[in-house]
Amino acid sequence: MRRTAIKGLIPVCLLLAVMGLAGCTNPDAPSSVQDSTSTASPQNPGEPPPPAPPTPAAQAPAAVQPTPAKALAAFSALYTNWTYRTLSSNQQTLAAMSVNPARLVEQQAAASSEADTTIVRGHIYNTGQIVSIARDLARPDMWAIVTLEQTGGDTQYEGLPAAYHVTLAQLATVPGGYAIELWLPQS
Repeated sequence: MRRTAIKGLIPVCLLLAVMGLAGCTNPDAPSSVQDSTSTASPQNPGEPPPPAPPTPAAQAPAAVQPTPAKALAAFSALYTNWTYRTLSSNQQTLAAMSVNPARLVEQQAAASSEADTTIVRGHIYNTGQIVSIARDLARPDMWAIVTLEQTGGDTQYEGLPAAYHVTLAQLATVPGGYAIELWLPQS
């Protein structure tokens, strides 16, 4: 009798287990049924909506140059020649002329220089000329730019001697030519 009782309990236990599990669901699992009572918003009330992502056209560099030397010369000339009045706008133009890390660095520099009152108070300026542009012999994907620059202005910048500066740069091939991808002043 004991064997028959156990045999009779097995189907009952299985039936109860199936019925119990039928009501269990994973709350984190994706559901094909939308909950009509849910009105959750992806942003907090009162918070402005996020800006739309930039379009590919907005990310395209401006003033693309047909050769590596012309791209480096155009960027370097604008980078080295500025006054306290033009610095921020020059940096915004440099950002527009570049891509990837160089663009981000110039955007950040433009934002920083707009808030820098020392540059305005000191009437600081920088002038320079390109001495040399050549491929880096150790890294063929890098370029070395040598400039002769003079920084001046009122107070402590008055009368500073001209000095040579070396910058390493990397180019990106973009539609229409070349744009600066990495700009690394060394001195």
